[in-house]
Parts: sequence; structure tokens; C-alpha cells
Amino acid sequence: MKTKISIFCICFALLAGCTSNPEIESKKGGENAIPYPKAEWKGKQGKTLEESKPYFIGQPKAPEGAPNVLIIMLDDAGYSNASSFGGIMQTPTFDRIGDEGIRYSHFSVAAVCSPTRASLLTGYNIHQIGTGIISEFATGYPGYNSQIDYTTPSIAKILSDNGYATAAFGKWHNTPMEEASPAGPYESWPTGIWGFDYFWGFLGGETNQFHPLLYENTTAIETPKTNADGSTFHLSHGMADQAIKWLDNWKGLRDDPFFMYYTPGAVHAPIQVPKEWRDKYKGQFDEGWHVYREQLLERQKEMGLVPENAELVDWPENIPEWDSFSEEGKAYLARQMEINAAFMEHVDFHSGRVIEHLEQLGELDNTLVIYLTADNGNTAEGTPTGTFSELLFQNGFPPLTMEQQLEKLEEFGGIDAWGGPHLANHYSVGWSYAGSTPYQWTKQIASHFGGTMSATAIRYPKAIKAKGEWRRQFQNVTDLVPTILEVTGVPEPDYVNGQKKIEYPGKSLTYAWNDPEAKTNHPTQYFEMTGFLGIYHEGWTLSGKPYRVPWTVDPSALANFDPLNTQWELYNIDEDPIQSVNLADKYPEKVKELEELFWQEAEKYDVFPVGGSMGRALQPESNPQRSAKKHWELTPNVYRVPELAGPEIKSTNYEINAYITADRTTEGVIYAVGERLGGQTFFIKDGRLRYSYSTLGLYWHDFDGDVKIPYGDIKITLKHTMKESKLNGPSTVEFFINDKKVGEMDIIATVYAAFTGHETFDIGRDEGLPVNEEYANMGKFKFTEGQLHKVVFDIE
Repeated sequence: MKTKISIFCICFALLAGCTSNPEIESKKGGENAIPYPKAEWKGKQGKTLEESKPYFIGQPKAPEGAPNVLIIMLDDAGYSNASSFGGIMQTPTFDRIGDEGIRYSHFSVAAVCSPTRASLLTGYNIHQIGTGIISEFATGYPGYNSQIDYTTPSIAKILSDNGYATAAFGKWHNTPMEEASPAGPYESWPTGIWGFDYFWGFLGGETNQFHPLLYENTTAIETPKTNADGSTFHLSHGMADQAIKWLDNWKGLRDDPFFMYYTPGAVHAPIQVPKEWRDKYKGQFDEGWHVYREQLLERQKEMGLVPENAELVDWPENIPEWDSFSEEGKAYLARQMEINAAFMEHVDFHSGRVIEHLEQLGELDNTLVIYLTADNGNTAEGTPTGTFSELLFQNGFPPLTMEQQLEKLEEFGGIDAWGGPHLANHYSVGWSYAGSTPYQWTKQIASHFGGTMSATAIRYPKAIKAKGEWRRQFQNVTDLVPTILEVTGVPEPDYVNGQKKIEYPGKSLTYAWNDPEAKTNHPTQYFEMTGFLGIYHEGWTLSGKPYRVPWTVDPSALANFDPLNTQWELYNIDEDPIQSVNLADKYPEKVKELEELFWQEAEKYDVFPVGGSMGRALQPESNPQRSAKKHWELTPNVYRVPELAGPEIKSTNYEINAYITADRTTEGVIYAVGERLGGQTFFIKDGRLRYSYSTLGLYWHDFDGDVKIPYGDIKITLKHTMKESKLNGPSTVEFFINDKKVGEMDIIATVYAAFTGHETFDIGRDEGLPVNEEYANMGKFKFTEGQLHKVVFDIE
């Protein structure tokens, strides 16, 4: 739990720093404060140069012999998809790290992405740093507000202040999106309080892999057209190019070790991979998910990952059986997993290019490499049938039937479009549950290991003598920062920017690197995510029975959430490492003991109120965007704004007024947010007023009332009124020119939470992918220069 810092503490910290020499005193133990003050100047100042002796102070240096550190973490990949954890997806880079080092069978993370990322970078439990939920759903409680400070500093900040070169590539997802606009504030960006020297990647939770909206440090950059080899740009390829370029500059220009945080957006939805990779796994999933999980378990037994007597955990009743689908449906489902497998192999291949480049530079054996295949369990947000538009789930729309999916798929180009740039596609939960083998459940479900175990491998030949061995100790992502500090020899700070650093909950992993029988040094770890509860303690786990499935946000299920009446399941991990035999009825006293411990840990680490992450669904006042300013005056200089940092124009009442000087040349986008698979655009084309609204690709609404734009100074008004005040309710849109009504249209269902996970809000243009394909060949379809003066948004 974060504590308030008194003036006395701040003064004490400053004094501690000011009386120490960063090259000597601060690394001897005792009070250590960063940033370090300048070291003592040891030259001589005489009246003349002849009487003087120069001396250069320079920047703090890393400890002698300190190694480089490379963390690779994939996204949403699941526990058993990698080939060295039983899967048929070829992951030679991940496999190599484990073959030349060690693999962890029980390395736990948070049950969703950005909390794990923040925990990995700081070494703290997710609620201690306000990341009890992803930043897009941050709420007004300390454990869930996505706001860190220097009491829980990033490892990048610590290493930078101790002489390391630091860089982050790929997915970030730890900046509140309302702070991710071109106007900042920039404190929560990677190069702000997180302490990275350099950042290249995207800020949100996901992005289109072919058309990502990228940033270099805090500057938006145009998406490249090609990769370094001239092939069509894809993010997994492009970020490897960029990381290699950075490494070459580091090697040539700096004499310091590096810390690289390398986190591709793969294999998070949208599941997109270059066309030449899409058929690599054709036909390999035709037998369905039941056969696949049987094969997974047998391979896991052969490689010693699970006991010989392990059996498949029960198949949930609410996930369809493979044979319940038609042959056409099965073909569609099999294709979903083929593309996912290709995506996994593709990103591992390009991650391998970074490893190979380090080897070419002669730096690989001097680099601590930590490779996690996932930041949470295998994602189950694709619904039982898969989905062409994965934001339907996040917005609370009910899952589509197989017939509806196939019908919509044809509208977007058929099965050949799956995996390409124009779908936000996601695979079925049947594949997700299979990919969690040998465990139960999936991403979001923090109560069970299927939601919280990440296949993990570590290579560092200077300290790890084992080759290809398993480490079966229970560990947690909070153990990585203490590990890095121990291996690098960088001192743990007591104060950071005048704030007293909180004690780490985790411990270094090095104790078991060369002792496979060592007892775990992480005996207790609580878990909580969106109301799913669990705890590990000394070989036992207590798991709350899921109160809802993770592929729907049904309001009735949320309303029934009651953490004080959780139904508990009990597992003995020492004897049953895959959580397959529920012992709750046999050992009621152990259930009671662990339940009490869970509530103690929850209080200790700022989890209260349990379920606080669901504030936006259950307490609308917890949504900072809903309480943001209501009056916005924006010009065409405002674009590339994250959707959540702009006006709230979704399931709300609002009025928009555009002030224009029009003539026969006037055309372009007045404003746009999102893209074809979710968004709205107000524009003028061929001298006529146009408006399009895409309800996540599920419904398409287009106004073309043959309204001609008059010449001269005009005001164009769009008035949006909800017909029903409910989640994704219907609405009416009215159009006015100079306050005279010229048309209206109905919207079947509005979008409540977000149009996309990656596109932006723009004035005078449409950045990224277009909302309306009619102007797709016109670039950003910028409004005629100088004729759009401002656009005013008023939100009720």
C-alpha cells in the first residue's frame, strides 16, 4: 500500500543523496538516493591554467562487469502453445533460450496485460501500483487508478540512474489513455516517470499490425510502408528492425550496458500476419480443440512438464463441443487457429533476429535474457465462435452465433480476409481453453492457473549452468526486478526523487538457478482481477469459482458479483501441480485458513474494494472520461488523439458544430474517430454532407441525404440523442446547416466503451485506417486547407 511521504522524509532523502558520492558511498549500502548528485570535483583551481588541474565528473557508471538485460514478452499467447511447452506452434527462439538455460513450469503473472507489464517493470504487486485493471478501464480507487509514483520506481529508472542505456519497443499499455494525447501530460509515458531513455512502439493495449499508430519517444510518427528488407510493413518485423538499429547505435556509441524491454503486440487480437505466413499450419487443426488438447497433454508428459498420471481437466459446459458445429463452421474455426499459430511463429522468428544480432555483436552471453510467452493466460475474448470484430466483447455485445459470424465474414471478404489488415479477428474460446492445457480457465480468470501462468525461459550462461532443465518452484513476475538488481549489481535505492521506496514483495530467482530442488522463496501470492479471486500459499491454492465467463460482460452476471460469498476450490499444488482435484470438501479448515490469508493480503496490497476494476460498469462515476470536460473547441491541428483522450461521443447525448468557409472545392473529413470496424466520420464529399457510423462492424449506418453544402461562411451541426439510456442503446442523429434541419438518421446500437483499441480521434482528417472506405484511396482525406476553422463539441 502506498504511503504518504512527509516533508521530513523528503528532506532526509535529499540529505542522504547530497552527502554521498555516487561512485563510492551510494553503493556501499545504507541510505541510497537516486538520482545521484554530481560526484565530487577532484581537480585543482588556481589563478592561472598553469596552477590548475582539470577533472571531468561524467555520468554515473554501472557496476564493473554488469551485464546487459533483455526482456522479451509476447502477448496473450497462452501457456502451452510454444513448442517447448507442448504446442505445435514452432517457437525456435523461445525454445533456444530454455535449451541453453532453464524453463519455469509455474511462473505466474497477472490475469490481464497492462497489470503484468507494470508489475514486471516495477517489481510490485499490481494493486500496489494502481494497475489492478488495464489503463483503459482505470477507476477512482488507489489499486485501480493507473497512477504510479517514485515510491514504486521502474527498473528502467533505477538502471538509467546507474549508468545503463535503456529502451522499450512495442506494446506499452501503461499510460492512461486520457493522458496519451499529443498535448500530454507526458509524465506517465515510457520516457517520463518510467525512466526509459528511448521508446518506439504504440501506447495502447492493441494495434493493427499492418497499420499501427506509432510513437518515437513522445512524437507520433507515420507508419512505415515497408520493413527494412523492402517487404510490406508488419509490426513484429518492423520493431525487430528498429531494435537492431538501436543496438547498433548502442554498441557503436556507448560504453555502458543496456536494458531492453522488447514486447511485441503479438499475439494479441487483432490476429494479423503477413499473407505468405498464413498457410504454414493449414490442416493442422482440422480435428478440433479436444484432439489438440489431448495431444498437448501427451507431449507435456513426454517432456516432463506434467506428471505421467496427469489427466485433462474438465471441459466447461459453457464452451461448445467441437462436433456441435457444422462442417462449414469447423472449417472456419480451424482457420482461426491456423492464423493464430502462424502469428505466434512469425513473432518468435522476428524476436529471434534480435537474439541473433546480439550474438553477432558478441553480446549474447553477456546478456541476461528473460523470455515470457504471455503477459496473462490464453485470451478467451474471442467468444465461443470466434469473432471478426473483437471489440464487440469489450463493449458488452452478446456473442454472435456461428451463422451470424459466417454471414458477417462474407461482408468483409470471406475466410481469405482472416488474418489480414481489414478484420479485427479473434479465435474461439475453445482454442483458448485448449491452449491453457494442462490448466483450467484463461485470461481474466485470476483464480486459476490457466489465467495466470506464463511459459517462461531464462538464459544467462555466466550464472546458469543448467541446460534445458525445468524449475518447478512457484514464482511470480514481481521476482524479476530483484533478480535484475542482484545480477547487475545495481544497488536497490532507498529513495527515488525524494520519495521513500516501498519494500519489494518479490525475491530474486537466482537461488534456484543451479539448485532445482530448492524450496520456493515466494511462498505466498494473492491474485485478483475483475473480481476473480485466488491465492497461492506454501504449496496450496485457493481458487474462487468463476462467477461469470470471460467472454461476456453480461450486466446481470456483474450485478450478481459478491466477493464476500465466493465459492472456493482448494488444490494441493505439491501433489497436483495442474489444479485438477478440488479438495475443498475434504479440508474445510484449510479453506478457511487460506480465505483469511487472502483477505489479509488484499488489505495489505491495496486490493480493496475487491472488484474495484469493474467500477466503470457498476459505478459510472468511476469513468474519468465521463467526468472529463464537456466543452471542446478543436481545430485541424488536433489529430492522432487517442479515442479516450478526446470528447466522449459514444452512448451519450452531444452536439457538434463545425464552422466552415465553403466553396466548390470544399471537401474532406470534419472529424473522425475509429475505423470501418468501429467508428464514426462526419465529412463532405462531392459537395454533399455525409456521415457514417459503424457499430463495430455489426451494424453500418450511412447518411447520404443529398444535402448540398452552400457556399460562404456556414455552421454545420450534428445533434446526437440517445433514445434509451442503456448500454449500447439506440439513438437518433439530426443534421443542421445554419440551424436549419436538413436530415436525420437512426442508429440501431451505439458503442458504449470504445470504437477501437488502436485508432484515433482526428479533426480535419482521418488518420490510420479510414472509417468510410469511399475515401480510402484519398489518403487521410484532409479537409480543404483553411476552410475548416474549428469544430465545437458539447457533451451532456
